[in-house]
Amino acid sequence: MSSIPRTLAVLVVTAACTVFPTHATDNAAATWKSISDKAQPAAGSAIEINTNYWLAWTGAWDTVIMKEAKLWEKWLPKGSKVNWKRNLQGPPVITDLVANKQQIGYIGDNPAIVATTKQSLAPISIVAVNEMSPGRMCGLIMVRSDAPKFKDYREAVKWLDGKTVGAPKGSCADRLGQHIFKKEGVNVVWQQMQGEVIITSLQAKRIDAAVLYEPHVSKAVFDGHARYAVSPAAYGEQDANAVLMRKDFITAHRPAAVAWLKANIEALYFLRDRPVDTVNFIKRELPDYTRENIWFAIYGRPPEGIGASQTALKAEMVLTQDARALLQRGHDFLRELKVHQEASMHPDALNGELVAQAFKELGLDPTKGLYEIPVSDRNPFKGDDLVTPAQAK
Repeated sequence: MSSIPRTLAVLVVTAACTVFPTHATDNAAATWKSISDKAQPAAGSAIEINTNYWLAWTGAWDTVIMKEAKLWEKWLPKGSKVNWKRNLQGPPVITDLVANKQQIGYIGDNPAIVATTKQSLAPISIVAVNEMSPGRMCGLIMVRSDAPKFKDYREAVKWLDGKTVGAPKGSCADRLGQHIFKKEGVNVVWQQMQGEVIITSLQAKRIDAAVLYEPHVSKAVFDGHARYAVSPAAYGEQDANAVLMRKDFITAHRPAAVAWLKANIEALYFLRDRPVDTVNFIKRELPDYTRENIWFAIYGRPPEGIGASQTALKAEMVLTQDARALLQRGHDFLRELKVHQEASMHPDALNGELVAQAFKELGLDPTKGLYEIPVSDRNPFKGDDLVTPAQAK
C-alpha cells in the first residue's frame, strides 16, 4: 500500500480552508469540534462489538472515519473493543448479523430492508439512516466511453432502449435503474453482476451502460472507461445507507448502542468539516484511487446535462419522513422481485428511539437530519497532490 505523502497534522490546517457551506438549520450549525467536545464514555462495563466498514460505496464512508480516527473510543464504555470487518458487498453483512457475528451493521438501503425480514432468525432493526442523497451516491447511469454524445439525460435514456445494461441485482442501483427505464418506457437487456465485474465489462465493451454507485462510477470515468449519462435526481429519487443493530444487543447494552450512534454523528460532522483528512483516511484503504477521484466521489459536481441535484450528501441519522418513505419504496420493490414475501415492513424493522436519544443528549433537534453538503467544483486535489485552495478547481 502506498504511503501518505503528507502528515495529517499538516493537512488539518489545509482542511480548514475547504470546509463546505451548510444550510441554515440548527443541526447544520453544529460542528465536528462542538460534537467532539461533548464526548464522554458511556456508563457500563466494557463491551466487544463486531461491525463492518464500507469501501465499495460512498454511502458508508463515515464508517472509515470512525475506524481510522477511532472515534468510538471516546463514546463507548471505557476499555471497550471494536472489531472491524471490511465489506465489499451487502449479503455477507446480513449473514453475519443473523449469525451474531456482527452486532452492528452498515449496509445500503435495499439490503438493509432484507435484513429486517429475518425476524424469525434474528430480530434486526434499522436504527438510523446515516447518509442519503438525491441519486448522487447510487443509481447513476454511465455509458461506455465510445457511446454517442447526448444533449441531455433524456436522450441518453432513449439511446439505451434495447441496449445491454449492468446492475447489481436487488441493489439500490437496480431499483433506481428500473424506475428510470420504466418511467421512460425503455426496455433494456439486464446483466445482473457485481460492481467490479461491471467496470471490467464496460472497459471491454461487453455492455453498453451500467447503473451503479459511487465510487465505482467516478473511478470508471476518471480511468476513461465510461461517461456519466443520467442521475436519478432527475426522476425525483433518492438513495440511502442504513445502520442496523440486533435487538438482543440493544437490550443488553442500550447505553453503548446510543453511544455508538453519537460516534457516528461525530464522524458525519468530521466528513463535512474536514474533507482533506477524510480523503486521506479513505486513501489508506483505497490506494488505487487518486485523492482527486475520492474527493470527487463524495463532494464533486457531476457534469451538466445528466439531471443531477445540487446536493451531494444529506447526513440524516434520524429516521426522517423522507428516509422512511425511501425504505418503504425499497421494501415494495424487493417484494416485486420476490426477494421477500412480506406484505408490509415488520413492526420492529425501524427503531428510531436510540438515535432520537442520541440527538437529544447532544443538543440536536431529533426531528431533522444533520446537514446537507452542496456539490462543489473546488477539488483541493490534483491527482494525489494537495493543491492550494486558490489553485483548486
